Amino acid sequence: MNSPEKILGPEWKKATHGKVSVVSMTPDSSYLAAGSEDHDVYLMDHSGRLLWATTTGDDVAFVKVSDDGRFVGSYSKDNVVSFFNKTGESVWSSRIGRKVNCMDMSSDGSLIVAGSDDGVIRAFDQRGNIIWTKECHKPVNSVCISGSGALVIAGSSNGRAYMFTRDGDLRWEFIVNSPIVYVYTSYDGEFSFVLEHMNNTIHQVSDRGNELSNNTYSQNIMDLSITEDGRYIAIGFSNAFIYFTDKNGLLIWKQSIYGPIQRIKVSPDGSLIFATTIYKEVCVLNKKGELLLTYKFDNEAYGLTASYEGDYFAVGASDTVYMFSIARYLQYIAREQVKILKLMEADAQKAGSGAPATHKGAPANMNSCRLCGAPILSGKVLCNYCEMMQRRKMGGQ
Repeated sequence: MNSPEKILGPEWKKATHGKVSVVSMTPDSSYLAAGSEDHDVYLMDHSGRLLWATTTGDDVAFVKVSDDGRFVGSYSKDNVVSFFNKTGESVWSSRIGRKVNCMDMSSDGSLIVAGSDDGVIRAFDQRGNIIWTKECHKPVNSVCISGSGALVIAGSSNGRAYMFTRDGDLRWEFIVNSPIVYVYTSYDGEFSFVLEHMNNTIHQVSDRGNELSNNTYSQNIMDLSITEDGRYIAIGFSNAFIYFTDKNGLLIWKQSIYGPIQRIKVSPDGSLIFATTIYKEVCVLNKKGELLLTYKFDNEAYGLTASYEGDYFAVGASDTVYMFSIARYLQYIAREQVKILKLMEADAQKAGSGAPATHKGAPANMNSCRLCGAPILSGKVLCNYCEMMQRRKMGGQ
């Protein structure tokens, strides 16, 4: 039988020529795009086969692959927005006069939006034509296109969030007291979220631009991720805590992990939460907040992405892209649980037949894991999972 370490290791890893800063996966995990500090954009298939690689003019700061894998959008630190087809050919590129801070692409690749230091939001069509622009007067720090592709939300340093239609018509404007550093809108725009820079406040905004709730946190928010329907939020803090809340900010659970969080990602369906830390680890938690597994890299991990159901996730660490499968891990845990249940069932049958119970209560040749309490065979003090976690911690010291 495979060891836990082998089961929990990456499905594959692909080396690049520079630090992988951003990764993007299609909802079904068929395609994975990556951008690196060697100025390159890469597209790989589910098995890790490199489909193409192409060079931009500078370090790649953002990359996104369309849901069908036919298009990849990116921007690089030389302020060039680029758009590639399924063979890696550049369909178009556009240089912006001031620093580009943010970008998003619709799921079908038909709309690309970028925000920059000159305070302008620029929307491009699939051919690279600028179809509309909006002046925000201060740097634009965050943009997001709804999953449906019908809406665009943007946040700027003037403390204003704007919601536009796909055609650039203003639907609403929402004002806060400090620069906005993050915006997100749900698939249909029913719920939107705005993060203020100065006071770590997350505002929930209705589809008409009215505030529905706000929550302020004492610790610095390092990153946050929201489910596609906008109903759940995963927040990573500088004190190494992860909070999982509902859309109103009501805390469902909180969990501490080893090290301040760098990146956090909730699977779009909300079933799994992934986080990377400054201590070169990625952690996976389930929707109850239970830590399922960790994996330690040789270098810091920056890029982080996941499939719709979270059954696959990918990490960019140093000059390598890693792909992981949660399914094999869950199958392994299920097999271990079945073994324990069979032992307990055999014990119950013996008790019913009058034979001496082998695994009765805290059984003779079964113990309880001293960390999580799970039933285990005698001669062991930890279950397989906790034993593996202990080894990983020792290895990281």
